[in-house]
This record gives sequence, structure tokens and C-alpha cells, in this order.
Amino acid sequence: MAIMGFLVHALKEDVTEVEARIRQMPEMTTYGIHQGQYVVVVAEALSDRIEKVVDRVKQLPGVLTLYTTYLTIEDEMDENGTLETNLSLRKLMKKKPGIDI
Repeated sequence: MAIMGFLVHALKEDVTEVEARIRQMPEMTTYGIHQGQYVVVVAEALSDRIEKVVDRVKQLPGVLTLYTTYLTIEDEMDENGTLETNLSLRKLMKKKPGIDI
């Protein structure tokens, strides 16, 4: 499971509508509007889906950009009950030239 906190920067004239649309998304929880232009959001989704879930927010009319404030990816169980993590830092870093872990 991935949990991501972020600010959605929206046009001031659209921020209320943007918050309402985000609130309707099942993976999202909104915590109000900050400084009249940022929607405070927490998203929860399977770690291999979090990027797609957040990309839906980016596509909303009136959204300028997103600012990630927090991200955690917790272990998940596969269909066989085996504990696994979808993001492996060790595998990711081995793909980078000049980095050996």
C-alpha cells in the first residue's frame, strides 16, 4: 500500500471545484483548501497503482501542478499470501550506472 500526501495547486477561481472533484475519487481524502489555491490531499492505493491514481488528479481542469509532501510504500501481500514490496531500492539502484549496492 502506498500513502501519498500532496498539495494540488489550482487556479484560485477553480480551487473549490477541483477539491470537489478530488473528494469524489475513492482513493483520495481532502483536508481543505490552504491559502486559497492549494487543496490538501492524501491518496491511498496499491503501490503499483499510486502513480496512475495521482495522474488522474493532474488531468483535472484548473490544476496547475502537484507538490508531494509525503510518500510511503508499505509491504503488501501477493495472491499467495507472500509478503512483497513493489518498490525495491536495491533493484532500482542497480539499474543506475556507477552505483553498486
